[in-house]
Formats: sequence, C-alpha cells, structure tokens
Amino acid sequence: MPKISAPTVAEHREQRRTALLEAAATLILREGNFTVAEVATEVGLSRSAVYEYYRSAADLIADVLVDELGAWSTALVEATTDVEDPMDRIRAWVREVLTYVADGRHALVRAAGAIELPATRRAQVQAQHRDLIQPLTAAIADLGIDDPVPASSFVWGAVDASITRIEAGMASADRETDLVLDFIAGGLAALAGPAT
Repeated sequence: MPKISAPTVAEHREQRRTALLEAAATLILREGNFTVAEVATEVGLSRSAVYEYYRSAADLIADVLVDELGAWSTALVEATTDVEDPMDRIRAWVREVLTYVADGRHALVRAAGAIELPATRRAQVQAQHRDLIQPLTAAIADLGIDDPVPASSFVWGAVDASITRIEAGMASADRETDLVLDFIAGGLAALAGPAT
C-alpha cells in the first residue's frame, strides 16, 4: 500500500484533490489552458497519479470552476440571507458580487470560463453560474415585480458592465458600486411601477 500523508486514506485523497485544484487554478491564471503533465509537475506527482483523480485536464478545469462558483454562490446567499428589505437584499447582492471581483477572485472564473470544456461539464458549470443570480431574482420578486427573471437579467447586465470596468481598471470598486446601485434602483423602480 502506498504511503499516505494523512490519518486516513479518505483525508489523503482529499488533500491530493485540493492540491490538484490549487495547482490547476494557478496554471489557469498563469497560462490559461494546461495539460495533465503540467499540473502533475506543479503538484509533484506523476501523470498517472493525476489520472487517478481526473480523466482529463478539462475535467480538472471544470472542477476548479464548480468549486469556485460554489464558493461564490455561498457567499452571495450568506450576504443576502438575513436582509429583510428586498432592495437592501439587492444592494447586498451587488456589493458582494463587486467585492468578489475587486478582490481578484473573479479572474479565475473568467480565465477558466474561456477554456473549452466537454458539453456535460460545460452544462454543469453554466447551471452553477445561473445559481449565482437566484438570490437576486428572489429579491426582485419580493419587490413585487411581476416578471423577475428578465429584471434580474437586466440587473446582471448592469453588474456585468461594472465587472468589466473594474477589471479593466476604468473605475474603483467603491465608486462603481455606488453608480451601478443608483442605476439599478432607478431601473427597478420603473419596472415596479407607481407605488400604491
């Protein structure tokens, strides 16, 4: 039996999986796409050892995205869960998205998202990406907007434009957050119609 570096085989496997994901994330940010051989070198394992965990570099990249999007989704849920007022929930969601971007964490999602994945893995990643917007859609519905799905798409479009501006160095995250929140508040007020 091979020597393990953890109290149990399961913990050893999880440590290796984590190391592979971290190495893959590093390679994605540094080079974009990579081979199994490159990630094996980064971790200090043989290619065959990597294949015990992942069938291909694309599967490894997909898991990097799934893990990162899952962590981002959890952060968005946590930022909005205990906020009662729907507009305040929307503000909290937008702030959390733009904080994630300003902290540089979005660069991994953007870089990995540009890499071609097998169709089933791409669908899985796209589904997780859609999950990011669920707290926003729920808050918009709570505002009383009849069709919250297109409204959440409009909000995401504005936020995505802010993401582009922040990542390009065209605006500070704080200033951009203030601007996009004012824009979103006006747009949602127009969709909600006159107060009754």
